[in-house]
Amino acid sequence: MKKFENLSKPELKAKLEEMKDLLEEVIEERTLILGQENLHLSSRVVERYASELAEIEADIAALEQLTAI
Repeated sequence: MKKFENLSKPELKAKLEEMKDLLEEVIEERTLILGQENLHLSSRVVERYASELAEIEADIAALEQLTAI
């Protein structure tokens, strides 16, 4: 939450929308990449997507808490 504590309420709401859009993009990209049957992907790529999604989801949760205050 420290990376968001200096933002104003409107900035927090804008950042929250930005993060939600980013989450949708990453999920869509992940679905496209991981859904290709003829493409071999290393486990590192799968782990990177999982890590990226978890980080974005954590940021969204933190922003939702801050905008609720």
